Amino acid sequence: MKGNAIVAGAGIGGLAAGLALLRKGWQVRIYEQSDDIRILGAAIYIWENGLRVLETLGIYEQVTAGMQQVQVRERRGAKGELLGVENTAASGRLFLPMRRALLTSLKDAVLAAGGEFHFGKPVQGADPAGGLRFRDGTVEHGDLVVGADGVNSRVRDSLGLLRSRKPVGQYGYRIMIHRDPGDAAHESRSRISEHWNGSRRLLYAPSSPQQVYIQLTSVRGDPAAGAPFDRGSWLKTFPHRGWVIERIPDDGKGDWFEVVRAHAWARGRVALIGDAVSAQPPFLGQGGGVAMTSALALADALAKHDDVETALATWQASERRFVEWVQTVSRFYGELALVPPALRKLMLKLLTGNAWLREHTIRCAALRPPTGAL
Repeated sequence: MKGNAIVAGAGIGGLAAGLALLRKGWQVRIYEQSDDIRILGAAIYIWENGLRVLETLGIYEQVTAGMQQVQVRERRGAKGELLGVENTAASGRLFLPMRRALLTSLKDAVLAAGGEFHFGKPVQGADPAGGLRFRDGTVEHGDLVVGADGVNSRVRDSLGLLRSRKPVGQYGYRIMIHRDPGDAAHESRSRISEHWNGSRRLLYAPSSPQQVYIQLTSVRGDPAAGAPFDRGSWLKTFPHRGWVIERIPDDGKGDWFEVVRAHAWARGRVALIGDAVSAQPPFLGQGGGVAMTSALALADALAKHDDVETALATWQASERRFVEWVQTVSRFYGELALVPPALRKLMLKLLTGNAWLREHTIRCAALRPPTGAL
């Protein structure tokens, strides 16, 4: 089946869906409320599942150019003591490219494949028959509508598909810092390292030979949660990582995390992907990954059926339950911040040392072959 698809939202999910459909011979128009694609945040985790999507879509080289593959992850306690070392390569490849590289590569590929962009078009809602309504009163029609308009999705809400939207009570401050030439001499500075103290967590994740992705997470009620960045407070919490905290600039991006669940991922000729239905805390680094795998699976289902609604039903049956499990695992991992330090240390050691447990929880998405991948 080939047809005319209308996509609401030019984020990771919307762009991936548009490109995947174009690769299957569909005509695609993407509508975005901003004046251009919105490049928010710093680096983004892309595990094996997401990388296989990029390879299938033909943009792997562009996205990962200049990046380094991360192969080792450490978990450490309040005083810097080592709780465990994990070989991340056992779950496949892991890169942390810049969001800008991912989004611009997707956009350029959509244009090269004949897709259209319409910017400055805020969406108001959708019609199950295949209509997309805009705030200016206009309506566009297609054989398929893809709602990829984020956590505040008007497409989802107009169809009454929101089941729950729950804050998890945690805040993340995300930013890139530079790597000094001397960092290369320290093996630990080339590894992902996750540090816990009380309810706070510091993540250090090398992205390229020049840059490192930093994420600081704290819980609601912590004076350091929210803006502005409190350097002094974080230095007291992680004095053994002072050399990292001193490099953190004050202009990072912060978010309060949420988990979104929907009654269904589709109604009529409308499908929902990305944060509109699978928003999750970033503790597994799979928000973008499951958006891209869902997008590829959607295009694959449409290519194998002669009817849109049948294809959407098959797609949901294939992807939804698994993605909701990934959301659950991500939320539970973040809630380690709320357990007593001694119990958290025990749980982290168990998670690091037990391959079966990792494969069925924090690495389940990375290890799952994307539906429709080459």
